[in-house]
Amino acid sequence: MKTRSRWILGLLPLATAAAIFASHDAAAQKITFGGGGAATTTASTTQPAPTTTATSTTATTTKVEEKSDEVPPTQEWVDRDSAVDESASLWGSIGLLHTIHAQPQKGGQFNLGFTTEFMSASFLCSVTYPCQNPAGGAPITSSTSNHVGGTVTLSASIIDYLEVYVSTDAYANANDANHPTLLQVLGDLTIGAKVGYDFKTKFFWAAFAPELHILNGAGAVGVDGDSTSARFSAIGTFDARQLGSKIPLRTSLNLSYYVDNSGAIVTSTEQARGTPITRIERFGLGINRVDHFDVHLGAETFLLNDRIRPFLEFSLTGAANRQGYACHVNNPSLDNCLASDSDVPTTLTIGSRFFPWKHGFSLMAAVDVGMTGVANFIEELAPTPPYMVYLGAGWSIDTWDRPPVEKIKTIEKKIEGKPMVRGHIKGFVHEKDKTDGLAGAIVAWDNHPELTALYTGTDGRFTTQELNEGNYAFNVKVDGYKDGQCATALTKVGSDVQLDCPLEALPRIGTLIGHVRDGETNAAVPNATVKFRDSAAKELSITADSNGGFRFEGVAPGDGEITVDATDYLAYVDKATVKVRQEATFDPIIRHKPKQALVTVGATEINIKQQIQFALDQDVILPESTPLLLEIADVLIHNQRIKRIEVQGHTDNTGTPDHNQDLSERRAASVRNWLDQHGVSPDRLVAKGYGQSKPLVPNVTTANKAKNRRVQFIIIDQDKAATGGGAAGGAGNRVVPF
Repeated sequence: MKTRSRWILGLLPLATAAAIFASHDAAAQKITFGGGGAATTTASTTQPAPTTTATSTTATTTKVEEKSDEVPPTQEWVDRDSAVDESASLWGSIGLLHTIHAQPQKGGQFNLGFTTEFMSASFLCSVTYPCQNPAGGAPITSSTSNHVGGTVTLSASIIDYLEVYVSTDAYANANDANHPTLLQVLGDLTIGAKVGYDFKTKFFWAAFAPELHILNGAGAVGVDGDSTSARFSAIGTFDARQLGSKIPLRTSLNLSYYVDNSGAIVTSTEQARGTPITRIERFGLGINRVDHFDVHLGAETFLLNDRIRPFLEFSLTGAANRQGYACHVNNPSLDNCLASDSDVPTTLTIGSRFFPWKHGFSLMAAVDVGMTGVANFIEELAPTPPYMVYLGAGWSIDTWDRPPVEKIKTIEKKIEGKPMVRGHIKGFVHEKDKTDGLAGAIVAWDNHPELTALYTGTDGRFTTQELNEGNYAFNVKVDGYKDGQCATALTKVGSDVQLDCPLEALPRIGTLIGHVRDGETNAAVPNATVKFRDSAAKELSITADSNGGFRFEGVAPGDGEITVDATDYLAYVDKATVKVRQEATFDPIIRHKPKQALVTVGATEINIKQQIQFALDQDVILPESTPLLLEIADVLIHNQRIKRIEVQGHTDNTGTPDHNQDLSERRAASVRNWLDQHGVSPDRLVAKGYGQSKPLVPNVTTANKAKNRRVQFIIIDQDKAATGGGAAGGAGNRVVPF
């Protein structure tokens, strides 16, 4: 049958070790030494953080105590130390026994694992499912199967989110009810990769893991290409240790599809026999005739500083007959068939890992308990054993160079006979005359520069470390407020001090600056009148200097409207935004009035010598009409006696009347909106479409139709015209008297 050489795996004895770390009292002086080689020694006076206070005696002598502590590692190395204390599953990837975790190790870490497995049970032959007698006698109803094997795994995390892994296994099965009695399996190889990501949550990971399973052939040493299989797994892991409550629990769910071609190994054997292989052979060689969906759900907890990690797993196998396998009528094992038996094999795993010596080394003990599929056999699937015992060991290494260990030497000076005054300062930073706290304020020590500055929380509060008796002052800074200072003193033994730090708010105003420039030459336009209406409806006005420059100070923040009026230029109106305590820059670009006016004011209508151009059959105004519209806006801005204009849209008779009516209304609205955005009050504009109902000339020629496609500006309300019509229209605009 399936021949392979044999792996012999052993286990080191289980051992445990514990480390006890002593906590040290207060430090009045700190000396830091870098690990490895000659280090620079620095000394600084710091405030102590004791847990008890000195007691009073009759003498007043000075007592000096010297102690040494290691500097805690950085968060990066805390995470790497946690990741190196992981172990591999039987597949090779980091996980439990059968369940893979979505979390890989850290980049540059490797894991080597060894696992042995064994089982001895009588379950493959029964009265209901007898086994064929290899000697030709009566069917066998009871036989003992002995199983022993081992797996070697190796995984490597290339980067923090990518892990590659490989595993190979070897096992042997012996059963007197079969011929041959001994079945050996050696060298099946699994090669896989896992990509995991935590979505910046730290407590939830998702991963995808494709695997290639290379199986050896039957009857000879070498790979059977037809039997090559694959597995594709979607993985989710919830690590409650990363929550704020730090619950010592991690759960993982694996949903896998296994493309299983192991049945190809025995195809030639079955063809030679004329019957399928026996149930004992199917178990001993791990043969499945069909693909299967695998579900693995695992949970583990962490005890004794993560040194003991009990875990529980549930595994389920659901068949998927991609191969279209049909059961044999002459099956000597009398197994059931998927076509009539939908029993789903399930297994419960109970185990634990042990980390007797941190970091990296682990021991493992676990047992599989078959729940279904143990006494009910299906021809398409390998039988499920009633139990399987696993013992293993693993070793992880980190290839990164660990930073040198730093030590802090603390020297404590106490005056015996006088109680030491220690306590905390609890401060509150808020706006003057208000009770709401100011978050993110920087609270720096004014008279203790050796101490690290503090920051206020979202409620505006801060708390210092435990301090000795003395006077303490703070400089407080926060955006939008004048710098402030507050001070207090510690004088009472064992008491905390409340400190109030009010700050005065800076004015919430901004500045708008800019230069008026010519739209054609980009040259400065001097002496232009620049007006700005800020978000608080405050009107500001200034005359630009000889360089066209202007500056508005004390402006309410937000969106406002800027207007520029200069001799021989069209009126300019636009939006400008001012930010709190910032200088906003805005450079208006204004256009010369045309030498030949295209717009004149008549008695009842504002006349235009060109037509506003739109995109074909749309209400989109084309860019070439911008100069004309700017001139129309200029005329309306400088002729305030015109109170109300009807912007009329007209079309020719091309198309249906309903379509033309809608198009004319939309075009009239587009013109009204453009004028509104360029300084003409919307109260002065009414948009109305007339469709094809009011042609100027008959729609009989192309030229006539072009005349009928038009926008007109009809005056529907105005004050009486002033004498001297030329001046009323503004420079460059001709006013027709009425």
